[in-house]
Amino acid sequence: MTNNIENTTVNDSGEIQAARERVNDLDKSIVDLLKKRFQASARIGQLKEESAMPVLDNSREKQVLEQVAKLDDDPDTQSYLQNIFQEILKNSRNYQHHLIEKEND
Repeated sequence: MTNNIENTTVNDSGEIQAARERVNDLDKSIVDLLKKRFQASARIGQLKEESAMPVLDNSREKQVLEQVAKLDDDPDTQSYLQNIFQEILKNSRNYQHHLIEKEND
């Protein structure tokens, strides 16, 4: 009986490792995409600064969050993805402010 438990643990451990490697690959893709998003956000911030527009655009952020909900057809994860995107939007705004301050120094 002990052998079955040990074999299950070894198999589970291998499956966990494989799943973690998949997560690591996905994390790399997410980081690459977020870097590209920050580059686009930097350009938007520059254009807003040139046009004397505020960094915060509540209607745009609402639109982004609604789009995220539409893109995710799993009601169990929609609110979690929206929370993640709220943080992305907040950090994009902070990055735009940082770049504007850096440019004005």
